[in-house]
Amino acid sequence: MRTDNRLATCSVASAALLLLCSAAHAMEAPQPAPAPAEQPPAQQRITIKPSDESAFYEKVQRVTHYRNLRDLKVPDTTLAELARGNADVAVAALSAAARQGSQEANVALVRVQHWCSAVAAQRVGDPKEQIAKLPGGFPPERASRIAGVIFAEAAFLGRARPACARARFDYGAIEAQLRASANAGDPASATELAQFVRDPAQRQALLQSAVDKKYPPAMYKIATNLLIAVQRGQTTENVGSIRELLKQAGRTIPKAKLDLANCMAVGCDGHPADALTARAFGIDAARDGEPTAFLSMVRMPWGRMQRVQLLAWQYFGDRLNEGGCMGDAYIPTSIGFAQTIPMLEKGADAKYIETAKTQMETFWRDHGVRATKENGCE
Repeated sequence: MRTDNRLATCSVASAALLLLCSAAHAMEAPQPAPAPAEQPPAQQRITIKPSDESAFYEKVQRVTHYRNLRDLKVPDTTLAELARGNADVAVAALSAAARQGSQEANVALVRVQHWCSAVAAQRVGDPKEQIAKLPGGFPPERASRIAGVIFAEAAFLGRARPACARARFDYGAIEAQLRASANAGDPASATELAQFVRDPAQRQALLQSAVDKKYPPAMYKIATNLLIAVQRGQTTENVGSIRELLKQAGRTIPKAKLDLANCMAVGCDGHPADALTARAFGIDAARDGEPTAFLSMVRMPWGRMQRVQLLAWQYFGDRLNEGGCMGDAYIPTSIGFAQTIPMLEKGADAKYIETAKTQMETFWRDHGVRATKENGCE
């Protein structure tokens, strides 16, 4: 079986999330007499005093790695090292376990290497400039926290980059064990190996072997691959399987549940659009604390519910994000909620706002433990 030597250069799907918080801001030429009205917002942003969010950012990173590795039995100590940016220590521990025959540790090494590649590629700007570019409208305490997270992230990357450079990835051994484990029937290894195989038929065969063993990540991968092919007009075959694959994968992968809701809401899988049925899956993804579920419900047809209920779910998601439960998407998610919540509150009286907050408390009582556990942020 021929494979690409891409273990060291594979791109990361989460880059799309980063676009939410990296909008370009062109520098304008100095004006002879700038209008006074234009100055206060910029000055207000520049004078934000960052709070110390180093401990919070470590939690954010732990959640990020927990979500990335949650289908694997990775020790808490390894997650803790990754959360602190000590990739070299984590890789050493995983490599030792892989040499002892742990298939899950070997798969984890692949994912950690992908993360290290993303860290190396991530552009680190001046925190003060990033803070100056934050949109206005945040309460002072929230603005200080976001600014603190920006500084904490810069410090974290300053540790993680050299640690990733020190990490000793034995790419040949990792790939050899992936192939041996996949040939022996391990679905996690087969799913991970599939992304490095050149031949489409072999790639599909690896994924299908994992699907036959009811492995959710493989089901999700096949469903998303098929969905992309349909959207690009590359195929019209087996589109009916998208819904079933996403439904099965969604039993353990909240993002698959949300993708199913979005797909059903617009009829992307050959079935008629069914926003009402889709809503059940979308709301269930929100109960799981899936980070992208809350902004999706504002934008997608399945989110057409009573405005007060929609606002209550935004409060719920914002509370999760403030608990670190959405990982390193904290800043773009904060910006997203800073847009959707005022939009839904606009023109509302105090009774309406209080009703939404009371409903959020009910949601939190019923689903808060589930959402935090799902994201590893208890």
